[in-house]
Amino acid sequence: MSLGEKIFKLRKEKGLSQEALAEQVGTTRQAISKWENDQGFPETEKLLRLSNIFEVSTDYLLKDEKTVKDSEEHGYYVSKEMSVSFIANQKKLGRYLAIGTMLCIFAGIPYTLFSHDMAWRYLGMAFCLVAGIVCFVIAVFCEKQEYSILKQEPLLFDYEYLKELRNEYRMKKKKYVIVAIPCTVLFIVGLIFFAFTMKGYLLWIEYHSLAFFALAVGMLGFVYTINVMEAYELLIRNEQYSTSFFFKLKRKIKKSLE
Repeated sequence: MSLGEKIFKLRKEKGLSQEALAEQVGTTRQAISKWENDQGFPETEKLLRLSNIFEVSTDYLLKDEKTVKDSEEHGYYVSKEMSVSFIANQKKLGRYLAIGTMLCIFAGIPYTLFSHDMAWRYLGMAFCLVAGIVCFVIAVFCEKQEYSILKQEPLLFDYEYLKELRNEYRMKKKKYVIVAIPCTVLFIVGLIFFAFTMKGYLLWIEYHSLAFFALAVGMLGFVYTINVMEAYELLIRNEQYSTSFFFKLKRKIKKSLE
């Protein structure tokens, strides 16, 4: 177990946040984060303070040893298999939500294209809306209840896997940013087009179907990427999530009901 792993483990055992530990040591939260990720090393003075805070010897902190994760930490342990399955489930859920949103917006295309043929206009709109609603219903049944506990308890991970998950998140974030930027641009362009129409600068014409298409594709990419990124952030930023006011409030309500 490296020094960073020991700081992370001991901080958890003491029930300290990175901010709280930083305040006691006399440094910043960013420095604590770097130490825990083995991207930096505390000075001798701060190492002594860590030793006093955690009530362990400096020899223990500096000596490299391999240990098993402490089972006495408070929280729900998330295995690598469960984490991978949860992310895969959220991707599936995100696809159905994104496609459902896109199909509902597509209902505007037959509305503009078939302005002189009411039968085809309403038939096309009905088809898009029904298909979108079906996707939303499937999404509801896709979300497995076994993962609901991940939003109800502080989470514990094997330290090595947590670092692996963080690296994976950084790679995915770069990839999804590339997708999100053009999707956001399409969405904004579509909104501007409709804003100009509502203001009377443009008339309702068949070309408005392109604006609906831009909105739909923009929302498709946006909804999917946000859903997947939230899944990763729930896992790797669980400390911030589990210390939030609303999380603590939900836990108190749950305990009082039990």
